[in-house]
Amino acid sequence: MKKLTKKLTHSCSLDCYDLCKFDVYKKGDRVTKITGNSENSFTKGIICSKGRKHIDRLYHKDRLKTPLLKKDGRWEEISFDEALEIIGDRLKKYRSEYGSQSVLHYEESGAGGVLKGIENIFFNYYGGITTSEGSTCWGAGSQAQNYDFGDRRSSDLEDVMNAEAIVLWGRNPYNTSIHLYERLIAAKKKGIKIITIDPRENETSRISDIHISPNPSTDGALAMAVAKYLMDQGRIDEEYTERYIHGYSEYKSYLEGLSMDYLLEETGVSLDEVENLAEVMAKGTVSCFLGYGMQKYTNGGNSIRAIDALFSLSGNIGVEGAGVFYANRVYPKLLNTDPYGSEKYAVNSRDFWVADFVGYVNKMAGDVKKPVKAIFVSKANPMNQYPNLNESIEAFKKVEFKVCIDMFMTDTAKYCDLVIPCTNTLESEDIIYTSMHSPYLLYNEKIVEPPHELMDEYFFFQELAKKMEMEDYPQVDKKTYIEKVIEPVGLTIEDLRKKDINLSDSRVAWDDMKFPTASGKVEVYSEDAKREGLSALPEYIPSLKKTEDYPIRLITPHFKNSLFSQHYREHSGISRLYVGEGNLKGYREGDVVKLTSKYGGIECSIHLDKTLKDDLVYMYAGWNHKHGNPNFLTYNGSSEMGGQVSYYDTFVNISSK
Repeated sequence: MKKLTKKLTHSCSLDCYDLCKFDVYKKGDRVTKITGNSENSFTKGIICSKGRKHIDRLYHKDRLKTPLLKKDGRWEEISFDEALEIIGDRLKKYRSEYGSQSVLHYEESGAGGVLKGIENIFFNYYGGITTSEGSTCWGAGSQAQNYDFGDRRSSDLEDVMNAEAIVLWGRNPYNTSIHLYERLIAAKKKGIKIITIDPRENETSRISDIHISPNPSTDGALAMAVAKYLMDQGRIDEEYTERYIHGYSEYKSYLEGLSMDYLLEETGVSLDEVENLAEVMAKGTVSCFLGYGMQKYTNGGNSIRAIDALFSLSGNIGVEGAGVFYANRVYPKLLNTDPYGSEKYAVNSRDFWVADFVGYVNKMAGDVKKPVKAIFVSKANPMNQYPNLNESIEAFKKVEFKVCIDMFMTDTAKYCDLVIPCTNTLESEDIIYTSMHSPYLLYNEKIVEPPHELMDEYFFFQELAKKMEMEDYPQVDKKTYIEKVIEPVGLTIEDLRKKDINLSDSRVAWDDMKFPTASGKVEVYSEDAKREGLSALPEYIPSLKKTEDYPIRLITPHFKNSLFSQHYREHSGISRLYVGEGNLKGYREGDVVKLTSKYGGIECSIHLDKTLKDDLVYMYAGWNHKHGNPNFLTYNGSSEMGGQVSYYDTFVNISSK
């Protein structure tokens, strides 16, 4: 009998700005194609190569399908029942002898979905454990916008068509946000000015009308220079600032104490460029999309705060076509992501700063009274993505029992004692949302069955809870659990099946000009920041500088065709380093060179990017160990707020192999 092709709907689980909705085509029991859903007003039928690669990962020859236990340095296949027995026995032992906080769980957002994070609920019922604070991704900027606006909100993406200019500050949507890039093309055709600000001329700069290349880590100084110019020229509406801005006069006094010559010297930007940007800000409605790279410095939070201040003072907040957009936190406030009240069981919780993983684990692994005895890793690949990997790996190896939940033998999994295979998103029913661009809450129906039911984390942790006799753990089906999560917004799964749900309270961020801050205004002067030991005002703090031994700054932006390490498996050869003409002297395109920092060294091939200054090089993030991962070189410091790893304060030297 001929098998019929069936079309189902799903959405992308990757930690991306866009949260694309899919049409998934299945013939028999096999997925044959993924396309963009044309009815979803955000996706509009467009998806990127990373989304289509869910099929490649689903059927990849190296995909793990049975638990693996390391014995005498070799991997042995075991059953799921054996894996549950091993984990259950270990968890009981550690809780009994050292307390539940002796278990550390590290997660990121490698796979989205409410139920993909069910292990957090399990560990609450376990008694509370050790988890991370801070971020490898967006921590400094998130904290900055919390200080300034009380929250992080973005306008509907279609509102960019109402702008007179669009600023992409440290943002490269050609690589990272296909739907924003599609809107930029439409905006350009409409005559809307596009401005890119980035130390390198990135792929999106090719379509910009103006490109500004400040020195790395000086974005805050540039924003202050533009604000200072507007103030000096009397271009700030002080009646407006009195009504909506808390701390304008204090910030004005601060900027008066900074000379324009100093700010220009720090940024490497000309006065003409500052004046031109200021004129754009003063004359029209301007939408600004902030990237996450610019806050990966020791001064990263203040850079975001200074840009927030510039857009607020110039009136580019709360009106159509304007705004400063970093994230869009809608659903965490609306949904009940702990529907059975597990948090009350987590009485032994403690945390550590992610940038201090090495120091914390080295200290706690040998602590007699409060040790770290086990690490569980899910939705993450920290031994690929952590900074200062040589020291991170050595610290990781010191922990007695390490478990990784993943689809593949990743750079992290290979250092573990037990690896539990998990589902591909297409094998799992869930609901999903993003806190970045897309405003939708989407339902993901299961498209195909996984090789084993317990590869689905939801069912694996239910079974583990039974083994550990957790009487109050929710032993309910997925439908029941999901419907309790969405109950506060009056929805059912059937509602989500019928249509895409957008629960944003407004199409334009902050259109009521009411902010959940102490003053109810934009807080350029933040008492919260002051209370936490920081400057109440945005301040310019120069970040780390080059040295004689390591004179070149290394940054690691995102690659177009992979999200972090997830899609690099098929790359052959070694990682690629991009340099300006001065750093290519003495080498030929494609030569293998040695790249070193004070933390380690790798081999990579060298390639020309004519737009780079000689004190800056870059490698895309995500290379595996076998390729030459730049995180063997990166600095494991922290931003001044939000606990963001300051990857971009890394300095290197290039030498012959």
